[in-house]
Amino acid sequence: MTKGMDDRGHCGLTFVAVLLLSVMMNFLAAVDEAGAVPTFSRKYHTSCTTCHIGFPRINAFGEAFKNNGYRLPDDEVFVKEPPVWLGAESYERVWPDAVWPSTIPGSVPIGLRIIGEFDYEPNNSSGSGTGKSNFEFPHEIEFLSLGTLGKNLSYHLAVALQDEDERTAIENVWLEYNDVLTGTWGIPEDFLNFRFGLFEPMVMPFSQHNQRLATSRPTITSFRISSSDQPRLRDSQSGIEVYGVVNKRARYATGVVNGDAESGNSDAFVDNNTEKDIYARFEYKFGGLPFSGAAESSSSETELQPSLIYFDQGKSMTIGTSGYWGVNQVNAAADINSEYYRVLGFVRATMDRHNLDVAYLYQHDDTAAGQFQGTIDDVVRSNGFYVEATTFFKPWVALMTRYDNLSIDHISVLGASNPTNNTSRMTLSLPIYARPNLRIVPEASLGLADSRDGNVDDTYKVRLDFAY
Repeated sequence: MTKGMDDRGHCGLTFVAVLLLSVMMNFLAAVDEAGAVPTFSRKYHTSCTTCHIGFPRINAFGEAFKNNGYRLPDDEVFVKEPPVWLGAESYERVWPDAVWPSTIPGSVPIGLRIIGEFDYEPNNSSGSGTGKSNFEFPHEIEFLSLGTLGKNLSYHLAVALQDEDERTAIENVWLEYNDVLTGTWGIPEDFLNFRFGLFEPMVMPFSQHNQRLATSRPTITSFRISSSDQPRLRDSQSGIEVYGVVNKRARYATGVVNGDAESGNSDAFVDNNTEKDIYARFEYKFGGLPFSGAAESSSSETELQPSLIYFDQGKSMTIGTSGYWGVNQVNAAADINSEYYRVLGFVRATMDRHNLDVAYLYQHDDTAAGQFQGTIDDVVRSNGFYVEATTFFKPWVALMTRYDNLSIDHISVLGASNPTNNTSRMTLSLPIYARPNLRIVPEASLGLADSRDGNVDDTYKVRLDFAY
């Protein structure tokens, strides 16, 4: 009996081992294919430059593609890698007597991005009086999965392994439903979409995930006042967002989020108070490709051609505004919260290979008197702006120049060693694309003379960044 049990156990283990080996081999084969070509390049058999002027920055066509839930106008015409159906398509006609059908990608929709860098700070704020240099490879490894689930659903998952603070971070995970109620009560296509999960709220003038060529970010996107849990402009948050396009050229967005940023004390999944933050955005685009991407629709075309290295299809200008109101917990034990709001205005102008972005921020924080040493009254007011110009001299090399400024009533609340109410920086970045999915980025970010304190080290950096 023991021998029989041993034989059965051995057979069972052998079966499990063979099954696991089979699954791993199939998965690795899929990953190898995914590693050779980015997810959407494989799906549509097209180049990265169809949607990106230079990764990770998307062009106007890529923006329209994203707005449409990672779909093209007349999407089924262009798809070269058919999805797998979950249920028959005819089930749509007999619903609710059948489960509504859906699809999943035909292969494993996984992308990988690896970032490494060397940086040097000649006047670092450690107090040693000497420069500091560092090789950091990898700086970050990102696992990306984006795709569609049938005609209206899409999803986005981004998980990062970060060497900087030795942690794993879920940067984005959301589900989106596009064209809600289209055709009902006269609701047009592209007008009503919503997403739910952890995402970058559209209060940010220009996304720091897919609208940035430089390695660094503008100062106004990265500061906070009330506490380490107060979300910065660039932080992903948990919530729900509704957005849409009106008459092709106007775009709106509004959302409700927790208002709690991921930090060492908390995370973006759990609110630190009973309040919710709200935001809204509106913008209008003159010229170029409409937000809807409708100009790209053509039933006579079945192949996507890599676009020329242009930011947009013709000259364009986008003007917009956004606002954010929130409540942040300042003192949990005393149950003290700080109300704050942000108002932003922004302009984007493009012409062929040239792009100019201008953004302005005003922030008002009711900091609850006594919470921050050095404050004179109950309110801290901040305003800042940046001007960023980018030119592609060749399809594989660009120059980005950015000036940004931040002024705060009482900068001592930020812990500066030599407090000043003004912080100014000049940043020069030179992305060089050795391949469509491989770039080297030399960059210098300099604190200007009126703001050389503990918060504004000069930084020189060379980054290696590739994705597949």
